[in-house]
Amino acid sequence: MKSIPINYVKRVLNDTEMTHVVLFAVGPDGTQHVATFGKTKVNAREAARAGNNLKAALGWNLDPASPLDRICKNCDFYKPDYGLHCFNGWSQDGSSGHCMSMPTRVQRNASDRACLQWEPKY
Repeated sequence: MKSIPINYVKRVLNDTEMTHVVLFAVGPDGTQHVATFGKTKVNAREAARAGNNLKAALGWNLDPASPLDRICKNCDFYKPDYGLHCFNGWSQDGSSGHCMSMPTRVQRNASDRACLQWEPKY
């Protein structure tokens, strides 16, 4: 069963011009899903807290979820650079790469946090 993609929840947030979205869905097999998104980091934490409260009210017994860090490695536009594949593996570890949201590729570190175009890939 598929889960709710975070970029879909972001799209709902943008289409409705809201600051927080907590989405609850039930699949055909009865599986329950909760996904959250917030416009800012603070909104994202508040939405995650609301999602955790919803899960608790539904009787879920899980560790509390927290929002994704808004860093390059969690962004759909970020493409890690593993270098060249050699006989002994890749020549780089993927900790650097390129942001593909701009017309020209921008060199980024996987832990960069300064992006305004962040698009979740999960």
